[in-house]
Amino acid sequence: MSTSHAPATEKALLEDTHDQLFINNRHSSRFDALPTIYITSYGHRLGPLLPTPHISFDLRTLPNPPKNIRTGQKGISKPVRDWLFAHSEVQRRFDDICKRIQSRMEEAHVNGEKEIKVGVCCEIGKHRSVAVVEELGQTPFKGWNVVVEHRDVHRKRSRNPS
Repeated sequence: MSTSHAPATEKALLEDTHDQLFINNRHSSRFDALPTIYITSYGHRLGPLLPTPHISFDLRTLPNPPKNIRTGQKGISKPVRDWLFAHSEVQRRFDDICKRIQSRMEEAHVNGEKEIKVGVCCEIGKHRSVAVVEELGQTPFKGWNVVVEHRDVHRKRSRNPS
């Protein structure tokens, strides 16, 4: 597995052949200084996220982009994200997810926890969950670093987990 680091003043990106991690540390001069929210997208069809996240969100009831939008693109693509977030029900669900994460952050603070794990799924983990997780990664959660990972975005489509 090859890994490359590309540090920047506002973010660091760590990529390998299967996962993308985005670290939103623009609110901290040191990544280690703050607690961390780990947000992972995944496909429900490919099995549960392990270890089990503290909070989970299932986006399979949200509209799926039409074939002409999603063909050859994933949720990290601007056209897919634009299509999804043009729908009021997607924006409402995103806002609800942000509120639930904020609530969990407060609970973690009271309990002295330094990390929160969040899982976001759709059917195959390539479009809806990825787009929402990408937006969450860009959302400032004051006092917390955010790390984004996409478990299944690069997997070949299959009905059976591999």
